[in-house]
Amino acid sequence: MKSEDNQDELHDMKHIEQIETVPGTEILFDSDGAAGHLYAYLQHVEKKGHRILLVPQPSRVDPNDPLTWSRLKKAIVFGNACLYSFLGGVTGPIIAAGMICLLRPGWDPFSDMTPAGIIQLTEVYDASFQKINIAVAANLICTGVGCFYWMPFLAKFGRRPTYLITAVVMCACLIWQGFATRTTYTSFLVARIIMGLGQSPIYSIAPTTIRDIYFVHHQGAMIAFYGLSVLVAAQIGPMLSSFIIYSIGPAWSFWILACCLGVNLITMFFTMPETMYYGERPKVAPAEPGDLDTVGQVQTVEKRSWTRELTIWPGGNPTVDLRAIFLKPFILCLNPIIIWASLVYGMSFISLTTLAATAAQIFGEAPYFFNSIDQGLVFLSPFVGSLCATFFCSYVVDKIVIRATQRNGGVREPEMRLFSLLVAAGVTVVGSIVCALCLHYETQYMGPIVGFGIITVSNQIGANIGMSYPLDCYPQSTAEVMVSVTFLRSVVTWIWNWFINTWLTNCGPLVVFLSMGAIQVAFQLSSIGFLVWGKKLRVALHQRHILGS
Repeated sequence: MKSEDNQDELHDMKHIEQIETVPGTEILFDSDGAAGHLYAYLQHVEKKGHRILLVPQPSRVDPNDPLTWSRLKKAIVFGNACLYSFLGGVTGPIIAAGMICLLRPGWDPFSDMTPAGIIQLTEVYDASFQKINIAVAANLICTGVGCFYWMPFLAKFGRRPTYLITAVVMCACLIWQGFATRTTYTSFLVARIIMGLGQSPIYSIAPTTIRDIYFVHHQGAMIAFYGLSVLVAAQIGPMLSSFIIYSIGPAWSFWILACCLGVNLITMFFTMPETMYYGERPKVAPAEPGDLDTVGQVQTVEKRSWTRELTIWPGGNPTVDLRAIFLKPFILCLNPIIIWASLVYGMSFISLTTLAATAAQIFGEAPYFFNSIDQGLVFLSPFVGSLCATFFCSYVVDKIVIRATQRNGGVREPEMRLFSLLVAAGVTVVGSIVCALCLHYETQYMGPIVGFGIITVSNQIGANIGMSYPLDCYPQSTAEVMVSVTFLRSVVTWIWNWFINTWLTNCGPLVVFLSMGAIQVAFQLSSIGFLVWGKKLRVALHQRHILGS
C-alpha cells in the first residue's frame, strides 16, 4: 500500500516537474482526485464532475487581487478593454483608400446629398491609391514601433494610466485628421504617424488585462472575443464611415470617432481600476509543510475603496527592471515560436486589410461602379465571417482543448489549439478560389463579396491562433510577447501595403488572390510541425535559457 502511495506521489511529482520545466504547460484538471494529497490546498472549481484547478492561483489574503473580483466587475473591465481596442482598430481602416471622400469647394452637405458633391481623397490630395496607402502603412509601422515604448510603461506603471493617456492621444489625433482632410496631405500624414504611436497599445494591453483578471480556462474565449473587437474594426470602420461621409462629410467620420473614444475614456476612468497585481500568490506546486495552514487564512489586506481605484497613477511595480523589460521584446523577436506566430498573424491580418486597401479599386470601378455607401456595405460579409470564426474559436476550439486536456491526464498544452489552423487552411482554399475566379470573370457582385466572407473566417482563426499560441507558451510575459508579435506583424503588413494596389493593377485579382491564398495555406499547414515538435522546442529553448524563454 505504501509502495502504491509512493508511486502515485512520484507520478504527481513528474507532472509538477513537467510544469516547472516547460513554459506554457499547465495542470488544469484533477478529475479523479489522484493528486489530491498534493493539491488539496490549491483553489479549484467543480465543473461537470471535474476539478478544475485555478491557474494562476488567486491570493487568499488580498481582496484587491483582480483574480478575486466579481464576474460583473471583470466583465465591465473586459468590455472597456474591448471597446478601447475596437475604436483604436477603427482608426486605421476608416480611411480605406479611395472610399474616403472629401468635400468639393463650396459644397453644402445639407442641401446637396448627391455623390456629385464629393470627391475621392486621391483627387483632393492629387495622389494615387498607392500614396494614400502610404498613410495607412505609416500608421501601421508606427503602431508596431510604439509598442516597444508603451510596453515597459504599462509593465512598470500599470495598465490604467496607459489606457487613459493613449485614449487622449488618439482623440486629439482624430480631431486633427478631421481638420487635415480640408488642408494638406502632409498634415494628414503626420497626424496618422502620431496616432500610430499613440494607438499602439491596442494590440498588447488588452491581452495583458485578460491575463490579469481571468484564469487560464477562461482566457481562450476572452482572447477570441478580444480578437473579434480588434479585427472586426477593419470591416465596421469603413462601413460606418461611408454613411457618415455621404451624409455630413468626411471630417465628421474622424470627429464622431473621437467623440466615441471620449465616451470610452470617461467609462474607463470611472469603471476600470488598475489590473496589474504584484502581490504574492500561491503556486501550483506540491504542498510543503505549512501550506495547508494557509487554507483557512482570512484576508489581512484592506480592500481599496472605489475612490482609491480612480487614481490615475496608482504607483508602479517596484520589482520591474525597465531596462530588462525594454530589451526582452527584441530578444523575443528572434524566438522561432514568436516569429512563426507573428507570420501566421501577419498573413491573416494582411488579408483583412487587403479588402480595406482595395475596396475602391475593386468595387468603385468597372464592372461594379459602387458608390461610397455601397463600398462600405461590402464589409458586411467579412463582419459575418468574423462572427462565425469567433464562435468557432471561443466555443468549439475551447471544448476540444478541454477534452484533449482531460485525455492528457489533466495537463494542458499550448499546441492543443493548433489543429484549428488545419481547418483554416481548408477554408482559405475555398475562399481564395471563389474571390479570384469571381473577380477575374467579373461575375455578379455577390460572388466576390461571399468569397471575402469565407476568407475572413480563415483569417480570424489564423489571427486568433497567432495571438493565443505565443501567449499560452509564455504566460508570464504577456505584454512582451504581444509587443514582439505586433511589431513583426506590423512590419509584414507595412511591406504588403506598399505594393498591393500596384500588384492588383498590374497582375489582376486572379493572380493576387490565388497567390495570397497559397501563402496563407503554407503558413497554416506549417502548424503540423509545431503540433509534432512544438513542445520539444519549448523545452529546448527553456533549458538553454535563450531567446526570452
